[in-house]
Parts: sequence; C-alpha cells; structure tokens
Amino acid sequence: MKKIFAILLLCLPMAVMAQPRPEDATDATLAEKIIIIPHIAITSDVPDRAQPLLLDKMKQALLRQGVMDSSDRSRFILTVRSNVLEEGMTETTPAKAYQKVSFTFYIGDVDSGILFSSKNLIRKGVGDDKDQAYLNAVKQIQTTDPAFKRLIEEAKIRIVETLKAREDAGEFDKESYDINWW
Repeated sequence: MKKIFAILLLCLPMAVMAQPRPEDATDATLAEKIIIIPHIAITSDVPDRAQPLLLDKMKQALLRQGVMDSSDRSRFILTVRSNVLEEGMTETTPAKAYQKVSFTFYIGDVDSGILFSSKNLIRKGVGDDKDQAYLNAVKQIQTTDPAFKRLIEEAKIRIVETLKAREDAGEFDKESYDINWW
C-alpha cells in the first residue's frame, strides 16, 4: 500500500504539469475550426492535363490532416506553383521525354493576402511527351509525405497567431466571427 501511495505522489506533479493551459485550449479549438481548400489558379503554370490529378492530391493531403470539408469556399487556400527545372529526351530507344519539376505549395489567406506556410517538393517524370512527363512527375507526389503535414501544421499555428492578434486588436468579436469566411 505504501508503494502505491508513493507512486501516486510521484505521478501527481506530472499530471498537474500535463494539464493544458486555458489559452492552449482556445488555440486548439481555433485550430480545429480551420478549413483549407485546394485551389489551382486560372493563371497557373500547371498544364491543364495535370490539374485534376494535382488538385486531387492536394485534397487528399488536406483531408489527411482534417482541415478540409465539403465546402468549396474558405478564406484559407492551398495552392501550388510549379517550375520545370530540367527537361529533355532520354537516350533510350525509343526516346522518352523527362522533366524534373519543382512544386511549391502555399497556404494563405485570400482575404488579407497573408502567406502562412510553404513547402517545396521536387519530382521527376518520364513519358512519351513533355505533358506526359509532367503528369508522371505529379504522380510522384505522395499525400503521405511528411512535408504536407508540416506545411499544414505550420499554417494552422500561424493562422491562430494571426487571428489572436487581430482579436486582441479589437478587429472582431471571436464569439460571432467565422474564421473561415471573409
């Protein structure tokens, strides 16, 4: 009995320290309300043929992190910019086109223009033509990549910090303000 009592006394301070602070609970509640939607701009440099697949991959990454719902409107978006770093033809028979593509994913606020986080992924693709090579580079993007989790977590932290600063400045009343709509 004395041993059990001693163990409980040792565990009690750790249990008290592990209790979340009230402001942490508020931050977590705010973070849970954040909705991010994927968006590929009309002016995007992503070829038309690859856009549906890339958009689907972005949706999957957001769903994995629990920040997307069925709405098609939110002030927070995940978008992408791509740059072909290298392209050419293989020396094989038959010759194939290859591309090395840099995909930079951004999470930002459409309303204020604030960029919250970004991550860059470089992928390679090979195909019969350069569009097929690009499409195959998109297929190399894995939605389970830890970079997506870091991208979204960083954005959520920065979004909460920004909203708290705006609330502290008296720009809105948190009880009646929907963080996802502008």
